[in-house]
Amino acid sequence: MKITATPITMTVEEALKKARAGGNVFGKALYGGGEITLKLIYLESREVIMRLDYQPAPLIKWLGLSEKFKKPSQKIRMMVEGTRCTASYAEEEVKTVEIEVEKEESIQKTEFSDEKIFDAAKRAALRMVRRQIGKVAYAELVSMRSIYRPYYVAFYGKYEMGARIRYLPIEADGNRVQKSL
Repeated sequence: MKITATPITMTVEEALKKARAGGNVFGKALYGGGEITLKLIYLESREVIMRLDYQPAPLIKWLGLSEKFKKPSQKIRMMVEGTRCTASYAEEEVKTVEIEVEKEESIQKTEFSDEKIFDAAKRAALRMVRRQIGKVAYAELVSMRSIYRPYYVAFYGKYEMGARIRYLPIEADGNRVQKSL
């Protein structure tokens, strides 16, 4: 199956080293020395590009000059993660490559509808822009595309069916989301 994905920048050895750290101090103490199984999984995200049109300033409206001024607008790019439907701002264009994935179970598609994904991106963008500019008249979808992000998933302990197991997802593309809005 051919997919559009972000390129893998982390080696298996680096991922294993990060997995041995256990994510935090408690994880390292409990699971750092045990058996670790790494699997490469691609999770679907959506790149949403939208156009935001702003209302004129209240003073311009009050003076009746809103017809003279062009309504300001801008395009904004948001990345919406497909597993939790959380949006984050993407300043630069996302670099992607076309790859062939042999196993269908290595891909996890989103379960959210396009409308819900657009609403999450719109809500985060409006919240972010409103703090800087003020009121926004409306947001219009320009484009939306699926991008798969590679993750090394570290499973701690025996990896077998029916057993309870601890896992840690590790971003294999190096694009760590610091904070979602």
